Amino acid sequence: MIIVFLIELLIQLQMNVYVGRSMQNDVQVKSSRLARTFSISLKRLLALLLFVIVVSAVGYWAVQRVDMYSRWHSQFEISQSLRTHLDQAYVLLTSSNFETDDTTQDWFYSEVQYAIHSVGDLLELDGGHSSQLGRIQFMLEDLRDPTQLSYLVGLNSTDRTALAEALHDIGWNVVAAYTNYFEPAGSSNPPLWYSGPSPPDETILQEAAELAIDVQDLLP
Repeated sequence: MIIVFLIELLIQLQMNVYVGRSMQNDVQVKSSRLARTFSISLKRLLALLLFVIVVSAVGYWAVQRVDMYSRWHSQFEISQSLRTHLDQAYVLLTSSNFETDDTTQDWFYSEVQYAIHSVGDLLELDGGHSSQLGRIQFMLEDLRDPTQLSYLVGLNSTDRTALAEALHDIGWNVVAAYTNYFEPAGSSNPPLWYSGPSPPDETILQEAAELAIDVQDLLP
């Protein structure tokens, strides 16, 4: 009986050892699975975070780029409007009946007023060049002054043509200033890959401002 009892006890101890080892293995397996799951989740989280950062950065860049291109395009369109009005003023000022026709004179002053509005619109978009644009605006405002009419009428054809050509050149220079950087691409609008300097071309815009000063010096 004692021998049988000892054998049964030994078997029970062996079973307990086996069960203990089995439970320990299960814990190790579960722990290993948990570690792998945590590792995979962490990698996914990092990948998702990196994706969100990249998408946000690209989105911010795209919004800024679109806004900048929109502003450049608006500057170009307004400069074209300024050129159109100054070209029309040039035609009217050099007209043979400018001295005697009230309608031609009124039309001339209307075009000058429209040009003043165009310069004002440019100033709102490009306040960084208020010095050059402001000189053009001041000149046009002086030219628009009704008291200047007697002076303009009294000019001989040569001097009036010279003044008119200065207005013409100012308009064309302003357009060139806001498109000069994009001309190599064959377009007034920058291509998507454009990474050069922002308009306007300082040199050309300064030339327009100096022409405006010359015109203003001619006025009484």
